[in-house]
Amino acid sequence: MGLGERLLRVVLAAVAAAVVSWPLVGFTATAEKGAVLSLLPALRIGLVVLALGVVYSLWLAAWARIPRGPLERAGDALRGNRALGGSLLGALVLLLAAVPLFASRAWTSNLVETLVFATIAVGLNISMGMAGLLVLGHAAFWAVGAYTFSLLVVHLHWNFWLAFPAAGAAAALAGLVVGLPALRLRGDYLAIVTLGFGEAIRWVFKNESAVTGGDAGIPGSEVPGDVRAVHGPAWLWQPRTTEDCYWFALGLLVLCVACVTLLSRSRYGRALFALREDETAAKCMGIDTVRVKLIAFTASAFWAGLAGVVHPIFRGQITPQLFDFNASVLFVAMVVLGGLGSVAGSILGAAVLFILPQVLRDQFPAIQEYRMLLFGAVLTAMMVVRPEGLLGAAGGGRARSGGGGGP
Repeated sequence: MGLGERLLRVVLAAVAAAVVSWPLVGFTATAEKGAVLSLLPALRIGLVVLALGVVYSLWLAAWARIPRGPLERAGDALRGNRALGGSLLGALVLLLAAVPLFASRAWTSNLVETLVFATIAVGLNISMGMAGLLVLGHAAFWAVGAYTFSLLVVHLHWNFWLAFPAAGAAAALAGLVVGLPALRLRGDYLAIVTLGFGEAIRWVFKNESAVTGGDAGIPGSEVPGDVRAVHGPAWLWQPRTTEDCYWFALGLLVLCVACVTLLSRSRYGRALFALREDETAAKCMGIDTVRVKLIAFTASAFWAGLAGVVHPIFRGQITPQLFDFNASVLFVAMVVLGGLGSVAGSILGAAVLFILPQVLRDQFPAIQEYRMLLFGAVLTAMMVVRPEGLLGAAGGGRARSGGGGGP
């Protein structure tokens, strides 16, 4: 690819970034005119993408002028592709980190929840996309993490950085307890068990009002600002403002994506894909299917528990209604819409299913009452037109061939 073609692609990418980000970062609220759509924040994002792309293109062009042999050129091409992918991902993360500097407060709040749901969807993709397990009560593990964190912070006055991993550990323990008996069964039994657990845990949090606050939930302690405080020394950073919650949620999503990607490329990842394709064949290859499924199920619960930490800080209060069956169905829809086994697809599915309804509600309030009808129609159309999902591919989630036996 020549320098001219590469620069043309950079320009197109910058224009696309500006167009896509315009409805997300362009709205500002004014006392005189109400909500105003401004083009300037989106132009800034486009210019950042353009600058990064131009610098990287010039660096590649200079590197290509150094004389090399055939084998060196082949190795450079492979490393260049990997470096390009890593650079683009790094630039995307930096761009997302800068969003609170451009976006309105309302849209930053929406994006916080989008990042939380994306983390849960990526974690759920371990069970559903990689292992082929149907989980219909995943919101229960989100609830366990949120309530564990809130109880430790509000009642026991734990520091944020102590309560944060404890929330993930509690959710993982719940996944282990539920998964040990359920994962020995096949078919739809796991879906039924998780569905029952999801409803049961919600009613436990609802009825134990002396500890959990019942329907009123667990409140936080107010501080100046727009969110709640958690205990800890002043010098130790912890999310307190909306922007802090955004950056924390973004960091959690990046960590989740990195861990799930490494898992998918490991021996356990190959075992999970083999299990998804044919459990009997996987067992014949020496894979301990129960243990592999239990690891996947517990890992999914762990990430849901960690994601549950954000809402108590961000909203200042959690209630049992937040973790109902609709939330579990939404998580499943995010994974299926994005593509089973695709990490990027799970993120895209979360963004589409959370941000798009917000945009439609703000721009087209007349169709709000038909939202669920449109939601169902879109999912049905996806199942017919592209059953593998937006970023999925037929067989694309399968394990790579190569060495390494099953665990």
